[in-house]
Amino acid sequence: MKKILLAFAILSSLIYTSCSGDSDSGSSTTVTVSSNFTTRYVNENITLTATDGDGNNVTSEAIFYVNNIAITGNVYTSATAGTFVIKATYDGVTSQNLNVTFNVAPVPLTSISVTSNPTSIDAGGVLNFVCLGNNGSSVTATSTFYVNGTAITGSSFTTTTAGTLDIFATHVNSLGETLTSPTIQVVVNNVINFNKRVLIEDFTGTWCQYCPRVSYAIELVNAQTSDATIVAIHRYNSSIDPFNFSGATDLENQIGLSGYPTAMLNRTTEWNYPETATTSISQAVNLTSGVNPKLGVAMETTTSGNTSTVNVKVKFGKNFSNLKLVVYALEDNLIYNQTNSTSYYGGANPIVGFEHDHVLRAVLSSSILGETITGSTNLNDEFSKSFTYNIPANVNASNVRFVAFVIDSSNKALNSREAGPNETQSFEIE
Repeated sequence: MKKILLAFAILSSLIYTSCSGDSDSGSSTTVTVSSNFTTRYVNENITLTATDGDGNNVTSEAIFYVNNIAITGNVYTSATAGTFVIKATYDGVTSQNLNVTFNVAPVPLTSISVTSNPTSIDAGGVLNFVCLGNNGSSVTATSTFYVNGTAITGSSFTTTTAGTLDIFATHVNSLGETLTSPTIQVVVNNVINFNKRVLIEDFTGTWCQYCPRVSYAIELVNAQTSDATIVAIHRYNSSIDPFNFSGATDLENQIGLSGYPTAMLNRTTEWNYPETATTSISQAVNLTSGVNPKLGVAMETTTSGNTSTVNVKVKFGKNFSNLKLVVYALEDNLIYNQTNSTSYYGGANPIVGFEHDHVLRAVLSSSILGETITGSTNLNDEFSKSFTYNIPANVNASNVRFVAFVIDSSNKALNSREAGPNETQSFEIE
């Protein structure tokens, strides 16, 4: 009887151990979620997979969540763009978070259009083209542009003659299809080009210790170009500077003058310090080239005794508006000692017997800020006006010169000209 009971106890123990082992093998301590895509376009599917800690695929038994909302099955799509947080639960265990992004699908490139900047231009100007796809993408760099049926290199075109240009572009898309833009038209206006001069207005004084620097810089400019129009405006007072020009206050206020020396190029650009530097000389000389002013100035001067008559003519090479004319009377060869704290002219202080040229003596126009040019100012039109200068006794008539220049609505000098006594000039048409 004792043997039977012992056998039963051993059998019961084996049965319990076996059942306990079966139960443990079905549990899992981790679960991992994955997706066949982590980026997708909207309305495209992603397929989710759940794997337990032993590497078993438990997708069919897992529950998947998107932004903490359970979904049915393991396939998900979104109708809106954004990044979504995916996770799964299995056997009471929650997986890590997985981010999946849905993007808006790009619009296929099926058509192109071309634009021009500007849409109307004067002959000699440069047109810049841009080519855009229907999806908003720029395909300028990979497009071919045509002007009047001829392919050009790049996306810029320099006009030469007046007329109308027909412009279109072609582009090969990713499918190998050649797309052709609609044709646009650009009007090229007829113009007249004139020799271009730079105006240098030097605010200076015989008392000004650093002003010889600008005087020397002007000499350097004149050594490189004959197209510089120079005006020296002496300031302070007559007891300190015998060449003081008291009528310059309005101009000084306009340019915001803060000290001497100051030199202005074409009235709106301050000449860079130090004016004698190579880059500063180039700054001035370069203003005699580049974009043509399309405006010319010529003078006819007569001097009899102490009276000079100056007839200023302006010719317009394109349509203009809101222009003003400034006319100066200057005097050269004025000898007077110059204060000097620079190394120029030998570094002497003072510079004894210094020659002051281009000295402003009178403003013949109604204002130093300019008087309005009246009448038609369109292509081929001409404007003319005569001025009289009664030369004062302290001015040597034989050393008098005249300067005329035209400024626009921004007060920028467009072109200028200088003339001596009894001189007849023609327009410098190029």
